[in-house]
Amino acid sequence: MIKKISKGFEMEESLRNYFQQSGYYVVRGVPFSYKGFDVTDIDLWLYSRESSLARNITIVDVKNKKTPQAIERIFWAKGLAKAVNANSAIVATTDRRREVKEFGRQLDVLVLDGVFISKLSKSDSFLKNRLSDEEFFEVIDNYSLGKLDGDWKGQILKSKGLLTKNIGFDSCNQWLEVAKFFAEQVMTKPSQIEPALRCFYFSLSLLSIGIDLILKELSFLDHDERMDRLIDGFTYGSKGRSGVNQMLSTSLSLIEQFAPEGKALSSQVRSKVNADFESLPTNIIGEYFAKSEVGKVIFSVAKEFESISMNREFRNHTSSTIELRGVVGCLLDYWGISRKDFGAVVSAS
Repeated sequence: MIKKISKGFEMEESLRNYFQQSGYYVVRGVPFSYKGFDVTDIDLWLYSRESSLARNITIVDVKNKKTPQAIERIFWAKGLAKAVNANSAIVATTDRRREVKEFGRQLDVLVLDGVFISKLSKSDSFLKNRLSDEEFFEVIDNYSLGKLDGDWKGQILKSKGLLTKNIGFDSCNQWLEVAKFFAEQVMTKPSQIEPALRCFYFSLSLLSIGIDLILKELSFLDHDERMDRLIDGFTYGSKGRSGVNQMLSTSLSLIEQFAPEGKALSSQVRSKVNADFESLPTNIIGEYFAKSEVGKVIFSVAKEFESISMNREFRNHTSSTIELRGVVGCLLDYWGISRKDFGAVVSAS
């Protein structure tokens, strides 16, 4: 049964469906915060892969009200796009005034006006096959201990919020941690396997988009160079080995100056930190995502992960494409989770 949602949210879902059918990867309700302050939610966040060398991020501001204040929304969307590093902005409004579209063109903001909105399907039949965002979170909330047990909903919202930052290795490493958390929940919470898997797949869809964006920057490198850069980034983050070593040296210099036996202590800390970094099996994911055949399909895999996370009739990944299953297998190896054990738990669900 499709849960009834408000007209504003219904319009967002209709537009999400429109953009998904047009080939975009789409996320609804992306929270944007600045230095700890919650600023707003981005109604729709769009990502497209236009070629092997071109990616585009677009934000969509959706207003379905009697007085949508479309002119003000154009200003708002233009500024928000700059703040979240988007390439372009769209305002979807029920306003039909020609002047609104003209003003949007002046500011390089595409306006989908009331004429366009009226042509969107009046039916919510597309929701027969997939959950709305509200229903997705309701599935998560049905686990009464989710807030105490790692804050499942909070982890998904935080993961969405990373889309508003400079997407790179730091955000990908955070998505890896979230995906690992939900993979562990799959293994340890058999009564909650459906919401755990839905969250697992959704976090992997975000990770796949992040990797696709990184691979664009590495597209001119040969295989070995690309692999080395990926391993370095997954190990040390966006700063890389040199940046982390510089930060470490700065911190340890204070220990050397002010702590008793500072030099000896500094040497011990450096050795321990370096050993911890070197013990990370990031070569597994670096080698996998450096493959050109993986890079070519990672965008479509991201859309597939998002789709199965939101399927109304839930189906696990065992019947998905071999490319998607390959990503899951690679990451299970990286986390040290047995593919066989994970597969057995999933298949039993």
